[in-house]
Amino acid sequence: MTTAPADTSGRMLPRPIRVPVTERTTWLLVQHGYGWGELSDIPEAEASRLLAMAASGAALPDTFAGRTVTGGLRTAEADAAARDAGLPLADWLAERTARPVLRRTIPLYANINRALPRRTPQAAADTARQAIAAGHSTVKVAPFDGLPGADRIARGLDIARAVRDAIGPQRTLLLDAHHLLTVDQLLLRAAEFTELRLGWLEDTARLDDVEGLRRVRAAIDAPLAGGEFAATPAQVLPALRSGALDVLMPDVKHAGGPLRVLRLATLAADHGVAVSPHNPSGPVATAASAHVSALLPPDGPPLEIMFGEVPWRGTTVTPPEPLTGAAYTLRPEPGIGITPRTTER
Repeated sequence: MTTAPADTSGRMLPRPIRVPVTERTTWLLVQHGYGWGELSDIPEAEASRLLAMAASGAALPDTFAGRTVTGGLRTAEADAAARDAGLPLADWLAERTARPVLRRTIPLYANINRALPRRTPQAAADTARQAIAAGHSTVKVAPFDGLPGADRIARGLDIARAVRDAIGPQRTLLLDAHHLLTVDQLLLRAAEFTELRLGWLEDTARLDDVEGLRRVRAAIDAPLAGGEFAATPAQVLPALRSGALDVLMPDVKHAGGPLRVLRLATLAADHGVAVSPHNPSGPVATAASAHVSALLPPDGPPLEIMFGEVPWRGTTVTPPEPLTGAAYTLRPEPGIGITPRTTER
């Protein structure tokens, strides 16, 4: 891990702190005082440019990158404020939202997508079994990623069936389509999706494509999930009002920080929609998401965790990431409860 540079006064400049993980994954972190946020999933150069804009007082653009940098900064600011108040982030959030802290151990589901060594049914099945052996009872895979267009749906469904067979009928399978299939393609294979007995089917139609969501929901017997890039009520209300979305998935990085996620969660609850924060993230965003989840209904869906991506994940923070089996237990220290190590691993 590399550190952000300092100016001549010793003040930390708002630069992204890069943590290389795999060929596919790089975590980008940002520090605000004693607080930390994550702004992964955007190019490092763009993160640097937007952080410099924010430091100068300029308004950030309403783009995916702009909202992600805003989310990282707002998370870091909330972490710093909670540390200053001597409160775990969940308790600090509770004071500001009039929501109670309902739990301090957060159930997790295993996203195995970035742990797959190959895009084959056998590799997916083997990785899913590893997740079950580690204590998970809910597994998510994005089976259509990285497959050629002509064969994508058939080969992806083969991967999904292999994971279903590997985890058995008593466990929950979640499927993420990542908007790689059209609504018509989904409908042509509706029976095959239904046969998978899904806990949810994610990212089918866009949130503003109400008719598409309704068509998928009517044809496939599975709850629909989505909303990982949503940041405002206007972006989520069409889907919430449609009756076709079952699970809203705001991301603390992309939605604008923890308080924004909780505002979207309130809207979801008002429409009878469950919330499971989107979190294919590193330890910093995972910690923030876990503290947010502490204020969500305990009978709701579990929180996402990237399973098996690298064995040294937990050592990038101190104290080590508080993961045990399929649960994240909030640390009692102020803020998010962990601090990234700022020296090379």
